[in-house]
Amino acid sequence: MNRRIIVLLVLAALAALCGTALSRNDEFRVAIKTDDFLDLYHDKAVISTDGKAVTLVDFSHNFVSESQVTLLPTADGILVTDGSRELLMGTPVWVYPEHTCRLTLDSIKRGDAWEFNPSYRGFLEVNLAENGKLLIINTVKVEEYLYGVVPSEMPSGAPLAALCAQAVASRTFVVRKIVEARAAGRLYHVDDSIFAQVYNNRREDAQARQAVDLTRGIVMLDQDHLLVGAYFHSTSWGFTAASHEVWGGSTRESFPGNPVPYLVSRSILTTDWDVAWGSEGEALAFLKNKAVPGYEANSPWFRWQINFARSELEATINANLAAIYQSQPQFVQTRQSDGSYVSVPIPKSGIGKLKDLRIVERGSGGNVMTLEIAGSNGTFRVSKEYNIRSLIRPSRQYTNADIVIHRMNDRIVNYSMLPSACVALEITRDASGEITEVTIYGGGHGHGVGMSQWGARGMAEAGLGYEEILHAFYLGIALEDIYSIGDWQSLIGQ
Repeated sequence: MNRRIIVLLVLAALAALCGTALSRNDEFRVAIKTDDFLDLYHDKAVISTDGKAVTLVDFSHNFVSESQVTLLPTADGILVTDGSRELLMGTPVWVYPEHTCRLTLDSIKRGDAWEFNPSYRGFLEVNLAENGKLLIINTVKVEEYLYGVVPSEMPSGAPLAALCAQAVASRTFVVRKIVEARAAGRLYHVDDSIFAQVYNNRREDAQARQAVDLTRGIVMLDQDHLLVGAYFHSTSWGFTAASHEVWGGSTRESFPGNPVPYLVSRSILTTDWDVAWGSEGEALAFLKNKAVPGYEANSPWFRWQINFARSELEATINANLAAIYQSQPQFVQTRQSDGSYVSVPIPKSGIGKLKDLRIVERGSGGNVMTLEIAGSNGTFRVSKEYNIRSLIRPSRQYTNADIVIHRMNDRIVNYSMLPSACVALEITRDASGEITEVTIYGGGHGHGVGMSQWGARGMAEAGLGYEEILHAFYLGIALEDIYSIGDWQSLIGQ
């Protein structure tokens, strides 16, 4: 490779790094995490290609190999070797395949039970991080990125209309993240995990690519012509949650926050069905009913229940309450002698003996917003969806006993957190009034905001098109071709 080509490659990489104007063929930057998406920083990068050769470039060197290459961090730069040669290169190192070929990152695994080494379109940039490890960034076009996102977020066996809805939601989500990240001058725009959306955890397939191609460029805009927050989750409980009742408000006094017009609670049932969420008896009956007529009835998470002995529930609450307080003290409050609730440190022995458990506040879609726990050491209130799900973790890790989740037609043992925050409680007491067991009846999986992926699947199976599906979940949105809009920065407002 001659010096002119090296310079052109470096300039192209710098253009991507610095955030040039977005266009139909624009490329953006995805940080690639280690196995199981655990860490951003890698001990090494082992790279091969499905083409003939791979080319590595820094600001003054190039290294071309027809073999697998290994990049190792050193105090002086990045050491590159293909087994027969080695070269100390600067940072970053850009790694390119031949035209239209892909790079495989052999040093990481993806796919969970379907383990494989992921391959990437575009090119890779390997940086020497301050911690002495490697940061790996994939520069890729938006549409080609979606080829790896759609099958990772929704099984390719779903109907085409559902996959198209997922493609539009994922495109909207990532374009908004790209514009926000570029405005902030970040080194990369998103990572490849659930903290953005999952990328390349399943191999590309023809059905997912077709969904991306059929919806090429289509995004959702709100009534102010701004990109929507295109949130999605696995399964609702028959209703979605309003975003301001899940995440809104930075203090307990400001929670819930201000409503987002297109992310309000929506029914995902196939018939009219009103639930008086203020009645705990009615909420319990609804969540115990597996026959509720909903588009998500085939999801294993549509209905579930967990039985806790009192000692098990005490154990998981005591294992997690103090940590939640440390993370978000404003949303963990303790009852005072005058009846008020204030944020104060949790006793070292936790709640003590569990005396009662009560749902204090629900959102318009049924999700629990505030849970009250009465123990011998005091009465505590925990607010917000993630905090509540993190408090009661149905896992041996926290309870010292296996905990079974009974789902629609199966059961799983131990789980990292409460599947959703839409729950109702059935408390069993002995003759003296002491709690012996608590059964939690729940519905759905995930935060509940925006599009239910199983709901989209059910709607597609019922004959709805992808536009109808999106309008069912995101109220009042418009669909528009992002590539017909010159200035994407204007789509996130001021």
